Amino acid sequence: MGDFSKRLKKLREDRKLSQEGLAKELGLPRTSITHYESGSDRVPRNKRLNEIADFFDVSVDYLLGRTESEALTDSEKSFIDDSKELTIEDLQEKYKLTVDGKPASDEELEGAIAFIRSLRGMK
Repeated sequence: MGDFSKRLKKLREDRKLSQEGLAKELGLPRTSITHYESGSDRVPRNKRLNEIADFFDVSVDYLLGRTESEALTDSEKSFIDDSKELTIEDLQEKYKLTVDGKPASDEELEGAIAFIRSLRGMK
């Protein structure tokens, strides 16, 4: 069984939810949850993966087995919250964002913000 399937099942069981109950919470057919938990290495697409992570208040990295920590770090939470309201200048000032060791350009940051907003709009 893959990391995602094990972790999804554990999170669901920790919340005392059946597969049917989780499916209803996420607006999915129960068969999707069954497939995700089957260990077939089936991982949902980004939109759904983010919805599952948000529902359980864990990071996508945790769901995928990239980290052992379930919780979002304070800086991850802060960045997600800040990206709703901060301007490009605010982001540069507060986070000093870099890409491949070079400061992120305003265009790159605008693209990142647009991407985050589009993901949220899909929910």
